[in-house]
This record gives sequence, C-alpha cells and structure tokens, in this order.
Amino acid sequence: MSGIENKSWDKLTALIRNSRSILLSTHINSDGDGLGSEIAFYYYLKGLDKDCRIINSTSLPYTYKVIDPDSLVEKYSADMEQWFGQVDLTIVFDIGDHKRIGTMGNLVYGNCNVVSIDHHPARENHPYTLNIVDASSPATGYMIWKYFQHISFTDGKLPIVI
Repeated sequence: MSGIENKSWDKLTALIRNSRSILLSTHINSDGDGLGSEIAFYYYLKGLDKDCRIINSTSLPYTYKVIDPDSLVEKYSADMEQWFGQVDLTIVFDIGDHKRIGTMGNLVYGNCNVVSIDHHPARENHPYTLNIVDASSPATGYMIWKYFQHISFTDGKLPIVI
C-alpha cells in the first residue's frame, strides 16, 4: 500500500469515527494537490454525516475554481472562531511544515486532534496527533485515493467499517 501501514489508515478511520466536527485545510497559497485532497475528503465526510468545513488561510486561487464548483473552500476569518471551538478533529493536507496553515494553527494545534496527510516529510516537533507521510507518493491526492481503497470507498458507496 504505497509505503503506508494499514494501522495508520485504521487510526485515521477511528479518529474520524469518533469525531463530529471536522476541519479540513491545506497550506497557504494552496495548489491543486492540497485543494483536490480536501475537496475529495469533504464529500466523503459529508456522506458520513459529519459537520465538516474546508477553511484555508488564503483565498482559493482563481485557476482552481474549476475544481470547487460548489464553493466549498472558505477563506479563514475571525468570525469563524466560534465554529473552530467545536472542532474535535482537523485534517491538514500537503502542508509539509505545520506553520504553513497560517494563523489558524493557533486555533487547532493543542485544541483538538490534528492529522497530517502528506507526501512531504513533516518538520521535527510537529503538533500532529497522527502524521501520515509517504514520501514515495507522487501526490497527497494519490494517498487519499489509497485511503479510500483501504476502506473500500472506491465505488462511491460508504464503507461498511464506519
């Protein structure tokens, strides 16, 4: 499975199962890999009836609006802080360095479980509860696809394990 042990995917599944409000995010000045990963994961989590939002520190670049036809990607603002207080799981995609989440890091690191899914190794002393890295993966989006395969979510139907 592309360098990731099944137990890491199983830990992620357990964290999702035990969470209600989930924040998805990627790095400042997001790119197609981070955005595509968070959008795919959003639809999966909504299918599980999770309270879920995609909030990034910077606006969705115009060139990527085509992959967000439902306008799911929000730009962080201070008026969202009440919702952040309800978040019990944050999943960050493709950020490499945990500081690349921007000021939102102050609201999530240390306040909820944080999972990083990335094909870039994390810096030392990261604040993640679970750090899933596959440096041999061509993209984080590929890793998301491998997770969906692991939980048998490849045909658009919700997995039985959740």
